[in-house]
This record gives sequence, structure tokens and C-alpha cells, in this order.
Amino acid sequence: MSDKKIKINIQPIGKRILLEKCANGLESIADAGIKIKSVCAGKGTCGKCRIIILKKEEKQINERELEILTPDEVKSGVRLACQQVFDRDLTIYIPSSSLSEEQKLQVTGEEKSIKSLDPVCKKYFIKLKETDSGDTQADYEKIKRVLKEKYNLRVDSIDKDVFEEMPSVIRNNLWKITATVRNNEIILIEGGDKIKNNYGLAVDLGTTKIAVFLVDLVTGETADSEGIINPQIIYGEDVMSRLNFAIQNKDNAGKIQKIVRDKINEAAVEICSRNNLTSREITEMTVVGNTAMLHLFLKLPVKQLGLSPFVSSIKKSLNIKARDIGIKITAGGYIFLLPPVAGFIGSDHLAMILATKIYKRKGNYLGIDIGTNTEIALKTGMAITSISTASGPAFEGAHIKHGMRASPGAIERVTIDHGTGLPSIQTIDDREPVGICGSGILDAVAALLKVGLIDKKGKFKTDSGNICRDDKGELNYVLEKDISISQKDIVEIQLAKGAIRAGIEILLENAGISIKEIDGVILAGAFGSYIDPKNVMDIGMFPGTPLNKIRQVGNAAGVGAKMVLISKRQRIDAERIAKKINYLELASYPGFDDHFINGMQLP
Repeated sequence: MSDKKIKINIQPIGKRILLEKCANGLESIADAGIKIKSVCAGKGTCGKCRIIILKKEEKQINERELEILTPDEVKSGVRLACQQVFDRDLTIYIPSSSLSEEQKLQVTGEEKSIKSLDPVCKKYFIKLKETDSGDTQADYEKIKRVLKEKYNLRVDSIDKDVFEEMPSVIRNNLWKITATVRNNEIILIEGGDKIKNNYGLAVDLGTTKIAVFLVDLVTGETADSEGIINPQIIYGEDVMSRLNFAIQNKDNAGKIQKIVRDKINEAAVEICSRNNLTSREITEMTVVGNTAMLHLFLKLPVKQLGLSPFVSSIKKSLNIKARDIGIKITAGGYIFLLPPVAGFIGSDHLAMILATKIYKRKGNYLGIDIGTNTEIALKTGMAITSISTASGPAFEGAHIKHGMRASPGAIERVTIDHGTGLPSIQTIDDREPVGICGSGILDAVAALLKVGLIDKKGKFKTDSGNICRDDKGELNYVLEKDISISQKDIVEIQLAKGAIRAGIEILLENAGISIKEIDGVILAGAFGSYIDPKNVMDIGMFPGTPLNKIRQVGNAAGVGAKMVLISKRQRIDAERIAKKINYLELASYPGFDDHFINGMQLP
């Protein structure tokens, strides 16, 4: 190793990074595979990527850090990784609070049995006639002939990698093989009878989480599942931050694709290992996600997604060889991607509509998938109209003073005693409280309103002994030692709920119906599964809807991804639904600002 390399020793992990040249601190740590928190994609505004520089003489600092860090932190050597340039040998300490933790992920969703079980990949066992001295027919032609004679199946092509290994597989297995055929193409040849061993992966590629499902394509059952954090989060909490990162240069676009691709491959290996399978035995993968996530996953141009009118490069369903983008399933296997609906409404929204079947329900229905971006579909008669609203990352714990994702120790439930004004809390896994996640902050706001500690504008009532000021003079409500709700936190929730409320009201107004005419509200997604619907209604996130009309269904997008994995019919239905969806652009809708401002008010 050259002595010219920059050496960064990282404690307490005990890892050393060797840099060829000066590099940004956050990027260097992330590139080394260390999961450090970053909400703002390195802009220096979130303060999550705190590190401690251990040598006194090396404690450089900039104005951005001085705005975020307290004087005591500055004196102690605390810095923001994203604002530091690693241009010299350093020893740094990364506190546990700056490292990402395992998140409580909603993977499963409410499923309906599918009668039309008909996967695009099917396996056929065949016995070939051994070649003798007078037989000049090629192996591939023999396979085609037997498939036609025995199964009345026409084959037009064979994957090039499969073609190369075909002769040895046939002869090593005494001319008894199983051929996997996808749309008249042979994508896998295995020795022996493997017709009962056919699996696929369905992937819900979310902004925050990735849900991976191992599905038995013979029975249609989910054999296993895995929920993981989307590692792209180190490049930004929200979609626009990641798009801006990818737009900067080709290297960045490659980085942001590679990190998610590698994570999906890692999850596939893990889930296959648990089920005594190899990645080679996965014959098909389906992927759904928002439009930006799909573009980044496929390394498509994304600049146009950040500019009005936010045009997607993907207009139709895609069938892509998995190996072409580095996904490791069977050699000839494909990835199937449903089409996005619009620039800010992806195929995950389409998958949700498919899975919940709101497109075929009688009456008027709202389908709401709450997240960093919230997608809402209104089904009235034969029409479906969808909108996307930037509800912000507050529901993921971001932009909240003591916010965090739904990890062990996060406060997830809050109630407040009406008499004393004192809180009761519940944390994930009953751990010692270390922060508050989205469901907890929503509970807290609802409880503060209920007991009268905040008014309809969300302002703290300063005459209450339960409201105090922190060392900066800002008003807070203390939940637990060192964990409190600030005035800014309440505003963040008001902004998020105002955006959702405005979206719902505009959909209803555009359709010419009232909330009283809605027959049901379906809440989908991770956050939609964990929140208390009563508290949602209490803070006015939705217009007045009876609680018995609200149903929480879990990860409906993941269910939709599984449906199109096991059924050609569902793929056709999904594509038909996509053509029916009308996209309504909120920003250009008359009166949006008024709806949004009114929606921020508390009841």
C-alpha cells in the first residue's frame, strides 16, 4: 500500500478506510459500507450524520456545522460527516445515534386468493432420445420437438447462456431434463425432474423500505419474505434529493443504482439460503415502485423527473433480462416491471389498486398509501383518478427534533392524561426510549389537541405547566427525559396532514361528490398499517369519515407485485387499469393553496 493514501480510522467499529484522494466524509463512510444516517443527502441541514473527530488539531469546522451543532458539541469535536472533507489522516468516532438501526418494516399485506394461477414461467420435464451415430439432429431442435409433441408447446428461442450449458446438462443427466419456458423462450435447463421446484421474487421497491417476497410459482403461496431499508437513503431521505444526486454525474447515477441492486441481491441470497434454494432457481422477478425509484433502479435518465411536467421515461410494462442490470437470478431470467402512472405516481400505486380491487368495487372508494409521498386514488363509477401529494418525511421520523424511523426504542404510541397532562408512552420492542417515530408523533399531536395543550393552529398553550422551554428558549412538551415534542415538530405534522387532506378534498371536488358519498377508505402501506385511524380523524387528516369505513390492508403494493408474478391474467388486468387511471396534477389545480392552508388547521 502506498503511504500517499489517506487513512481514516473509524471507531468503535475498528474499520480503516484508505482513500486515493480527498473525499467527502459522508460519501467515504457510506462507500465503505457503514450505514450512517443522512436525511438531507449531504446538505448539512438534518444534523443526523454526527461524527467525532478525536484529534484536537484536526477539528476543522464550517458555518453550516456551527448553525446545527451546539457549542458543547463543537468544543467536543463533534462534526457533520457530510460537511467534512477527508483530506488528511484522521481517527473518527461514529456514535450509535448516527448509525442506522433495523427498522420495524411492514412487509405483508392483505391477500386474496387468485383463481387465475398462471405464471409466465413454467417448467416441463422431458426425456430426450440419446444421440447415436446416425442422429444428426441438434440438442436444441430435439428439445423443441419433444416440447411440441408432448405439451403442444411452441418454442422460438433459447437464452444464450442456457444454450451454452445445454449439451453438458443433457449428457450429465442421462438425457432427462426440465426446461423452463417463458413466452416461447427457454430460460433454464436443469437435470432431472424439477417441475415442482419453480420460484419467483416479488419486490416492492419503496423510497424507505424494500420488501422482497419469495413466491412458489406452482402453488402461488408466499414461501418467505424479507424487509430491508433502502440503502439509497444515505443519498437523501426524499426522492428529489436522490434525483439531484444522480443528476450530478454518471458516477453518482451508477452508485445509487449499484447500492440498491446489491442490497436486493443480498436479500435474494439470504431468503434463498433460508429455504434451501439457490438464486439460479429463481426464474422470474417482478418489481414495483414509485417512478423515481424505478428510474434509479434501471439507471434511466432522471433529469426530466425533477422538472415540470415530470415526464417518465417508462410508458409501458418492461421485460428486462435480470443479468443486464446485475440482478442475480437464473441465467435467462427476466424482471417484469409494471408501468408507472405518471411522473410522481409509480407502479406501486397501480399494484395497490390491483391488490385492493377498488377498481371493481361497487360505489365510491378512496385508496390511500401514506408515505414520504402519499398517493391517493378515488374510484367513482367506472373512473379512477389519482394524485400524489408531498406529505414529507415527517411520518418516517425525519425533520422531527427527536425523530427516528420505526426502530427498537422508538416511541410508537403516546397518550396523555387529561387531568395531569402527563404522558404515557410505548416503545418498539419495549426498549428504553431513544426517539420517536411517525406513529408516535402523530399520536402525540392528537393527544396534545385532545387534552387542550395545543390550540387549533397547533400552537402550544403557554399557560400550562406541562409546556416548558428548552435551552434555546423554544417551547416543548416533554415525553421522556431528553425526548420532547417541539413547536416545529407539530408544524411538520400539520404540513404533512394538510397535504393529504388537500389531496382528498380536491379529488372529491373534482369528482363532484362529498365525503359522505364515500363507501370505504382503504389505508395501505407501512405507515398506514401502524397509525391509529381514530387519531388520524382527530387531527383532521381526513375529512369526516366514520371509523367503520376505514380499513387497513398493509403492504398492498407488495401484494400487487406478487399477483403479477403468479398470473398472466393479473398482468393484463394491471395494464388495463393503468390506461384507465386519470392523473390529476395538484400544483396546477385551482384553489390548491387554499385547501392546503385550511388542511393544516386542527379540528
